[in-house]
Amino acid sequence: MSFLIDAAKYYKAEPHQDRAWEELEAELPTDTLERFKAAYRASPGPSVGIVSLTKQTFEDLTGYSRDLFTDQEVSDCNRMLKETGFANDPELTAMLMANILHETMNLKYMKEIADGWAYEGRSDLGNVQPGDGPRYKGSGILMLTGRYNFSRLSEALADPRVMDGCDYVATTYPFRSAEPWISENRLLDVAKTEGFEAVCVRINGGYNGWEDRKAKYKICRDVLC
Repeated sequence: MSFLIDAAKYYKAEPHQDRAWEELEAELPTDTLERFKAAYRASPGPSVGIVSLTKQTFEDLTGYSRDLFTDQEVSDCNRMLKETGFANDPELTAMLMANILHETMNLKYMKEIADGWAYEGRSDLGNVQPGDGPRYKGSGILMLTGRYNFSRLSEALADPRVMDGCDYVATTYPFRSAEPWISENRLLDVAKTEGFEAVCVRINGGYNGWEDRKAKYKICRDVLC
C-alpha cells in the first residue's frame, strides 16, 4: 500500500490526479471506502504551535492594509510554511518571514522590477531560447530566476503552466516558488540548530540588510509568537 501513501503525498488537486483517484475509487468495495474515510478523517487532536496566517497577519507584519493582499497570496504562504515544515513552530516561522519581508520590501514586490533582459542568453540559468531572460526573470519571495529553475519548480508542483513565466509564478505561487530552494538548502534545519543569523546568511549569502532583517524579526516575533 506504500504506493497509496506516495500518491497522497504528491496529491495537488490537479485534474489528472483527480481522475486517477476517481478510477481507483470506482474499483474499491463500498465497505473499504467507508473504512478509509473514517480513518482518514479521524482527528489527531488539537495541534500545538501550528502557524496559519491571514490577511490580518499580513497587515500586522507589513503595515499595509489587509485589502492589498489576495486570498491566493495568503493560501500560498500557508501552503509553503506547511510543506517546508516551518508552520510547526511560530519561532522558526518568524525567522523565515523576517527574511521574506526584507527580500520583498514587506511583500510589496513579488517579481523583479527590472525587465529581465540582463538574463537573456544566460546558459547558466538555462536561458537558451529567445526571450527567456524577461520570461524567467526573478519571481516570488526569493526571486526564482531562469528557465532551468522554473522547470524544476514546474516539475515539483506538477504544474506545466509554471513555464508560462514570471507573471504566472508571481501571481499563483509567490511563496511556494521558494519551496525547492528552502528544502535543498536545509533552511528548516539551519533555523532549528543555528538560529536567525544563520538563516539570514543562508538566504542572503552574507549580511546585506542585516539591521532591517533584525528589525523585521522583532516584528514577526511580536505578531507570531
